[in-house]
Amino acid sequence: MEMDKQDKSVLRHDHYPANAAEYEAELTETETEYEAKLEATEEAYTEKLEAVEESAKKQAQRYILWGSLSVIVNISMFYVFYRMLGIEYQIANFMAWVLSVQCAFWVDRMIVFKHQSSHPFREMGTFYGTRVVTYILESAILWIGISLLGIPGTFTKIIGHGLAVVGNFFLSKLVVFRKK
Repeated sequence: MEMDKQDKSVLRHDHYPANAAEYEAELTETETEYEAKLEATEEAYTEKLEAVEESAKKQAQRYILWGSLSVIVNISMFYVFYRMLGIEYQIANFMAWVLSVQCAFWVDRMIVFKHQSSHPFREMGTFYGTRVVTYILESAILWIGISLLGIPGTFTKIIGHGLAVVGNFFLSKLVVFRKK
């Protein structure tokens, strides 16, 4: 019996509309309140979306600016190993890759994604793991370009590495340095 009194008290309303005009006025007021809340929510969502877009744009700009450092390391070291030292192109590519990935990890971690965690070596392992995927892509492009099509090695390297850079950005952003 006590339970029934509690349930009914929750349903109490101080004022019930006495006529159609009062009912319509209360309904309009409720709709206006709802629309105002909805508009405020949409504005907050739009502001947050714009902030995320701006952050992503700045990340991409930093990646292009600072990522060019690892590109320069990769291509110049490939040129040194392959052209100047006469090392076989796949071995030269691997050696250049190791040096540029190490450079890229620290630049991406500290400058591009501004990522801080207490596990930098775990991140480095994940970073190298994702870079293996694009390394395989780049090696395949080198093999096709140099061995099958006879395209000069440095030119083929630039094409392959350009595709790898795009993949590396998304893998770094979505896998290695994602915000938790």
